[in-house]
Amino acid sequence: MELVFGDNPGMQPNEGKSSLPRRIALGALLLLLLVTGLYWLELAIPKRDYFIERRGTLVSADVTEASSDGIVQKLVRMESSTGLRVNMRVVRPQTVPGQTLPVIIVMGGEGTGKDAVDLVGAPEGIAYLALDYPYEGDQELDAFWESLTAIPGIQQAFLDSPPAMSLAVNWAEQQDWFDPDNVELVGASLGVPFTAVAGALDERFTRVWLLHGGAKNVPWVMHVGKRYVENEFMRGMLARGALLLVYGNSFEALDWITEIAPRPLVIVAARDDDFVPPEAQQPFVEAAEASEHIEIVWTEGRHIRPTRREELQQLLDIVLSRIDYGDPAE
Repeated sequence: MELVFGDNPGMQPNEGKSSLPRRIALGALLLLLLVTGLYWLELAIPKRDYFIERRGTLVSADVTEASSDGIVQKLVRMESSTGLRVNMRVVRPQTVPGQTLPVIIVMGGEGTGKDAVDLVGAPEGIAYLALDYPYEGDQELDAFWESLTAIPGIQQAFLDSPPAMSLAVNWAEQQDWFDPDNVELVGASLGVPFTAVAGALDERFTRVWLLHGGAKNVPWVMHVGKRYVENEFMRGMLARGALLLVYGNSFEALDWITEIAPRPLVIVAARDDDFVPPEAQQPFVEAAEASEHIEIVWTEGRHIRPTRREELQQLLDIVLSRIDYGDPAE
């Protein structure tokens, strides 16, 4: 005699019950894959609109000033209408009424930040503005490899770096010594990808400088990763994954530099750079050959670092040699 359970005479008594957890698990897995895929897609899409909207307007600037020997130094804590907060240091000579100064806005390496102004010496006829990365995490900005908990803060800091440079111009425009026709944007080392974005999207920067950086991020990160991973294939996979995790597709300098034209772009590369490999420099060379608005200049020696005074001086001399100081009689 055959027992019949429900509408399916071939079903065993526990078969329906045992398949239900499997269906729930499968549904949960599919949902997880969908959410993960959407998240990676969101990371991969360049954030052009975000960069523009995040800039906002300057709503507050807390200024601490110290002046001596004809030099004005300020620490400026800025906040925009979007909630973006940035710390900046300003060093400039004292001015008389009606006098304006060329402005150099600097986004340097992670370890330098706003203290890059300490590397330029006494300002002569120029206002230097150097920015910190807008990072509010508890760990160091380079803690990406050390802790997953640092990643959200690093992601936000990277996304906010180009708008931070525009916010610096918002503040400078309110100063009576600001010369809107001479606004130089300088990105050095790690600051190069973010500077390329800011220079492309904000036309108030009259000239853009990219110093000792890479045009493409993957070979750059792979080169740096040699000390961590020997296998080239694994290093490439890790580099691509790490870059995607921090919105690397939004910061490919080569994708942005053509938008800077017709404003001039000056790329400075080191012949013996020990931080940026030739394969990351070469696309800059090709871009300069293809555009009359892009110039490439080579320096002797290695990658820029605060302790390498010779390399620093070469870069400073190149930048200062192009500055328009206006009419000396004025």
